[in-house]
Amino acid sequence: MARLLMDREELEDARHMCTQLIKFDLKVETATMMLADIMFRSNEFDEAVGYFSRMLDTKNVNYKALEKLIHLIRRAGRLSEVPRFINKAEKSSARAAMEPGLHYCKGLLARFNRNNQEAITELNQARKDGEWGSKACCQMIEIYLDPDQLGDAANAPSPMNDKVKMAKQLRLELTNVKPIKLMLYEGYEMLVSQHKPTVEASIDKFSKVLEIEKDRVDALLGMSYALRLLKQEPKARNHLKRISKMQYNTEEADELERSYLLLADMYIQSNKNDLAQELCRRCLQYNKSCAKAWEFQGLIFEKESSYADAAQVYEQAWHFDNKRNPAVGFKLAFNYLKARRFVEAINICQEVLKVQPNFPKIKSEILDRARQSIRP
Repeated sequence: MARLLMDREELEDARHMCTQLIKFDLKVETATMMLADIMFRSNEFDEAVGYFSRMLDTKNVNYKALEKLIHLIRRAGRLSEVPRFINKAEKSSARAAMEPGLHYCKGLLARFNRNNQEAITELNQARKDGEWGSKACCQMIEIYLDPDQLGDAANAPSPMNDKVKMAKQLRLELTNVKPIKLMLYEGYEMLVSQHKPTVEASIDKFSKVLEIEKDRVDALLGMSYALRLLKQEPKARNHLKRISKMQYNTEEADELERSYLLLADMYIQSNKNDLAQELCRRCLQYNKSCAKAWEFQGLIFEKESSYADAAQVYEQAWHFDNKRNPAVGFKLAFNYLKARRFVEAINICQEVLKVQPNFPKIKSEILDRARQSIRP
């Protein structure tokens, strides 16, 4: 009941329900986590963190609470505050460094900070554990099968093939997840392979999932990615519009966010900027750390020649991408240049070149021009 109330944004009623559960010693841990979630949504950030601080007792670290905290702090746009809780957990006991729960949480933070290699290393440490192993494998699979890395389905074999092999190996290790989840992973493997016949086969796989659960968001999203790769944009858009009309729920939060962003991307390409802005705002309402939503807003301002506004939101995208996405850094530097903020443009160019020393055109089109503009 409390979860349903939360999904309907009836936060005060949900708060009352959780408080009653705690009062009568029923499901105290779950209710406490939900209460902290309600506080986050009500912008009572410090109170929520206080709840978790009490649950993350130094003598007996609650890694489930730490995992939940990482998710919530990310949604609040304050991921930089997570390391202090990780450090607290690491210092809690001599055995902490061996705890699979701690490795899982460190892997989760690394993934959210766009440091996929570190995430894979940490998650791998939790992969064989009875409690955390399946979750760690699922996180690793989702890193390898990230649809944002997709290109054109008509292309020849892509660098994604090695990642598909790793994802398949991990999928075959999974034993205690629902069969429908395994079907979805298999569908995404076909999709990410980028061979036209297997992309087409992924649509059949996603269709079978939808026969079992007709409103399954990750299946509708996978089908939309596949249709877009196959140049069937109107069909993809129809599926995404269907998702956009669904009630938001925390269980499918990441899939809903990706669906909004994919539809926003289509709207931007067809110059329906107001509709795209609305979808970006919806993403940021639920996850202030959503770098892609900030990036799309910057793109819209840039198309309207509002370079100062574009730079302001690209700053957020660059920050929440943990300064690891050189394409976003390029856009930020370009808009600083257009807004005549030459020193900032130079600084961002140098940060991009640290990440990718040969990033195309940034030196000639932005760095050199910015330097010339500030010379007396």
